[in-house]
Amino acid sequence: MKIRFNKYEKVAGLFVGVAIMASVVGLVGVAVKNGWLESKVHYSTELESADGIHAGTAVQISGLRVGAVTSVALETNDRVRVNFAVLEKVAHKVRKDSSVQMYRPFILADKVLDISVGSETAELLEPGSVLPTHSGTDIMDMLSGRKMGLILSSFDNLAGSLKIVGEAFSNPERTKNLVQVLDKVSPLVNNMNSMSMEVTKLANAANKSLPGLQKEVPDLGQQMGQIVKNLNVLTTEFQKLTPAISAVAPELPRTSRRAVEALDEAVVLLKAMQKSFLLRGKVDEVRQEEGRRPSNTSEP
Repeated sequence: MKIRFNKYEKVAGLFVGVAIMASVVGLVGVAVKNGWLESKVHYSTELESADGIHAGTAVQISGLRVGAVTSVALETNDRVRVNFAVLEKVAHKVRKDSSVQMYRPFILADKVLDISVGSETAELLEPGSVLPTHSGTDIMDMLSGRKMGLILSSFDNLAGSLKIVGEAFSNPERTKNLVQVLDKVSPLVNNMNSMSMEVTKLANAANKSLPGLQKEVPDLGQQMGQIVKNLNVLTTEFQKLTPAISAVAPELPRTSRRAVEALDEAVVLLKAMQKSFLLRGKVDEVRQEEGRRPSNTSEP
């Protein structure tokens, strides 16, 4: 059975066909404009929080849209992996010194990922590589419930600390002590200033005297080095001698006492021998000779 259309149906069909063709052409134009039909290079980055980032978030380079986020996945409790694609024709701008920054172009706009342009001397970044991220905070983040809760908590803690300080200084005695301390600070600072000036004068005088000292004793540094070297040698020798002294130290008092006793016995023995009739005459002669010898004459 042959279907026949009247002229109104034909006109309506024509309009529908034109609309379908226009939709297809517009869709192709949008795809070309957004780069849906172009080749892309995939990269990724890691964020502490993916708040405001989702699949389809724009990726920019120098303010120009060059790609979009493809997926967002939670890696660990504090790290979120963000995968994104960049048009192949601008992938040569992404190098090893490039980085990713997340921000809002306007206060009420969606967040974007902005990739910094790498330097020409840096190497190209391999596809699939992870770019470092520079975190930032905007006004909307500050006004979010999470950030605002932390800020208010900090202000609450600060108010509690100020309350403690206020209660502490509400005591008149403590306030008086604080005033006394502040009164003593000024003289202390003046004394320290005077001391620093005197030290400066002393240093200047020392600097002026050093050339003269160097002129009088040109090899002063060498002599000081030799003295230090000799002291080092002397210290080393004393270290060798210390064990021997330590070994005989307990016997030194008894040995000294025995030596004194031996001298006393020798004196007694000599005096006893002088009383002998065989030595008495000789002793007298020696004493007479010693008496006649001048006191300022020394033996040869």
